[in-house]
Amino acid sequence: MKRNLHVSPASDVSANTKVFNAISHNITNHNGDTVSPLPMADLELLHQALTSTQYSITPDSKPDKEESGLPFRFAYLMHSNLALAALHLYSEQPHRPELLSRAAAHQQAALSQVRPHIIDVTAEHSQAILGFAAITSIFALAEPAYDPHGLGLARDPVDELLNSFHLGRGIKTILSQAWSVLQHKDSVKKVIALPDYNALKATLDDTYPVYPILRNVIIQNCHDDEANSCLDALELLFFYMAINETHRQDVPGPMYVQMWPVDVSAHFLNMLADRSSMSLLVLAYYAALMRLRSNTWWLERWPSAILQHVASILDPTLAVHLDWPRQKILQLDQAFPSPVELDVT
Repeated sequence: MKRNLHVSPASDVSANTKVFNAISHNITNHNGDTVSPLPMADLELLHQALTSTQYSITPDSKPDKEESGLPFRFAYLMHSNLALAALHLYSEQPHRPELLSRAAAHQQAALSQVRPHIIDVTAEHSQAILGFAAITSIFALAEPAYDPHGLGLARDPVDELLNSFHLGRGIKTILSQAWSVLQHKDSVKKVIALPDYNALKATLDDTYPVYPILRNVIIQNCHDDEANSCLDALELLFFYMAINETHRQDVPGPMYVQMWPVDVSAHFLNMLADRSSMSLLVLAYYAALMRLRSNTWWLERWPSAILQHVASILDPTLAVHLDWPRQKILQLDQAFPSPVELDVT
């Protein structure tokens, strides 16, 4: 006789109920209080931050219990992490515009909560403030880059860059205020322990024949403090470019791209704010430095936007000097994956 293997839906329900009762058998202390719904949208961003975004900033980072616990102690740092994670996720999923709103909301929450601690940095908050400043300087580049209206169309790239530059320079100020505490942190030790590449400076003229040409252009077109500021910024730029190209494996991510605006003079940044021709010309070459690391998601849209904007406002007699960064960026475009393009229709 064949056994009837058919089981009725009612039997399924009965069996499943028994399984559930067995699972819940040991839950004896529940007093009937309801549990708030999980914030799944924020948990999605937390997952992105922990498994992807942090490694896009420091690819060689290893789990650090103390550092990874900071966002759970300081809400402003958590909001900052989630804001950047939302932009990162949007860079991967541009069909989800709600991620931009979530990024803005978290960043606004971070700013409102962090203000008193930035004004008066204490030892307790020093490492969290440093993390906040670092993330926010990246956010300041990523947010305009992924504006659906297009970088360079709805926003002035030079203004957006200057905003990011000033945020980055703020990190240096924070470091100095809490140096006695921060100098022992691993993330800071990595920067302190960078190799000395100064010998490369003597090779710049030979490695980059355009460098002495551009140097002469600056000397011919500006004087005194303006000339010195531009010449110093230009030397730093080619120096950092040489480090990236000759010691690529030793360079932690886009660190020198971020260091350049911190290391140039305040006078040079003022020249940029005034749209000085020589400072704009130097900025066009900075676009090439950015492209060396612009497989990094928050940088990838910037080089072409900078070059296009500078070309549109630069004195036409200087346009010939944009050929080198344009060709350099083109060569690197062929070496790196292309960024995801948004459909702005």
